[in-house]
Amino acid sequence: SNAERVTLCNHVGKMLRRKGRLNVIAGACEDTTDLPRYKRSKTGILYDNEEDKNLEELVFGGQPFSGTNEKDLESYELSDSDSDEKDEKAEQRKEAVWCDEDDDVIRVDLVNNKGLRKLRKTQEETIVSGRIYMERLRTQFLKLSQQPQWSLDLLQNSKSKDDSSEDEEGGEELLQQTSRLLASSVQRLPKGVIDIKNMKDANHSKRAQAVIQAVEFHPSASVVLTAGLHKTLSLFQIDGENNSLLQSIFLQRFPILTAHFTPSGEEVIMAAEKHWFYVFDLLAGKVTMINEIKGHSKEIFSKFQVSPDNQLIAFQGRDGYIPLLSNKTKQWIADLKMNGSVTDVAFTPNSRHLLSTGSDGQVYVWDLNTRDCIHRFIDDGCVKGTSVAVSPNGRHIACGSDSGIVNLYNESCLHEERPKPVRSFMNLTTPVDWMTFNPTSEILGISSQKKASALKMIHLSSQSVFSNWPTPRTPLDHVFGFDFSSNSHHMVVGNDRGRAQLYRLNHYHTGRSVQ
Repeated sequence: SNAERVTLCNHVGKMLRRKGRLNVIAGACEDTTDLPRYKRSKTGILYDNEEDKNLEELVFGGQPFSGTNEKDLESYELSDSDSDEKDEKAEQRKEAVWCDEDDDVIRVDLVNNKGLRKLRKTQEETIVSGRIYMERLRTQFLKLSQQPQWSLDLLQNSKSKDDSSEDEEGGEELLQQTSRLLASSVQRLPKGVIDIKNMKDANHSKRAQAVIQAVEFHPSASVVLTAGLHKTLSLFQIDGENNSLLQSIFLQRFPILTAHFTPSGEEVIMAAEKHWFYVFDLLAGKVTMINEIKGHSKEIFSKFQVSPDNQLIAFQGRDGYIPLLSNKTKQWIADLKMNGSVTDVAFTPNSRHLLSTGSDGQVYVWDLNTRDCIHRFIDDGCVKGTSVAVSPNGRHIACGSDSGIVNLYNESCLHEERPKPVRSFMNLTTPVDWMTFNPTSEILGISSQKKASALKMIHLSSQSVFSNWPTPRTPLDHVFGFDFSSNSHHMVVGNDRGRAQLYRLNHYHTGRSVQ
């Protein structure tokens, strides 16, 4: 009946009414002679704009109400001018579905909140609108995290559709120039000589006033962290030209010895010769102190590693203990115990196992599900182990000793009783303090801080050392750490003079390597 139809329309009207934009409902208005033209939906409701009509059809699926009398609505047919207007709007560019009007009303203070000061464009800027605040947060986030691949694909698809009319011309140009096609062909890293170029220091905009103990690339963004005995954590945006400072944090009475990004790239964990450690949330700009580890009160924890799956933190304790913490809660989970003292630990790429080495010259393999030692072997010729590393593809295990010898094993050492190294490198004569594989598992870097310029680069496929770099004139000084970027384009080296030296590996700029 008409009464039921009016009641139902009134319920719809209450849901859709926004500040009086819904003016007329069929059967609920007696006189429409003085009103402008209205557009009729399939359900019989009349609207003065297309937005409300589309919203109503979205709610009810575009089906007419039972009992609707089509004859009562014949006088409200769309005019020719309305149809033309509809076609014109369809051709226009799509706008945002919804914008919050309060964004322009809200005011955000960038001065009183220390975590927001980095969002200022100038020192004089104090208060901004909510919309500007949102845009600057988005810009800051993109500096620390790469744009998601799905959004890049959408932009590429959209660009492809817009440029479809130029396909013929673009195809001719592509056939005329084949240099990019040749450059992108799959290539292996050549042995013997490495193509490397010195760039402006990563921390050129703010050089450290003490030894850089930790240097590391962000897992996905072009950002480098540096930290050291000057009690300061610094983040730099790497572009090869300015390498501008993003943020700097001073921690009182906390000379940093170890600092790592978490694999998610959302946090930085820092440790020193203290019984507490700090966590810096990159997105919130907040520093949190974790007082102590359960069962290890007042013990010093200066070195640690984070598992690739972002679940665990393994600290190096005393008397052979390796406390395991949850990376999510930063709370103690379990202890692993080996003979002698712990000098280094390393997770396997699948995060199922942990390797540790120490003063007894053995390498321990731990099952992280059962927390048991499932295997151990003696590092060939080693009296005291100083470092251990696993390649990203899991095929190589490197063990360094206090004599400067580095033994390279294949993955079979994880279960063989007496494994033999596939190659031993004797290029260093002082204890091996740091070893890192590049992300493609083609390069192994080894270094010692006891001697100036004691850094070597090993070509894994040929099991040989690159002969051309570093040279005796390369100003590396005493190396305390180094790291490769996620795409292997760059390498950064931290030394005792407060420099984070940046180098570009040209092979990864001109060709794509095979893992």
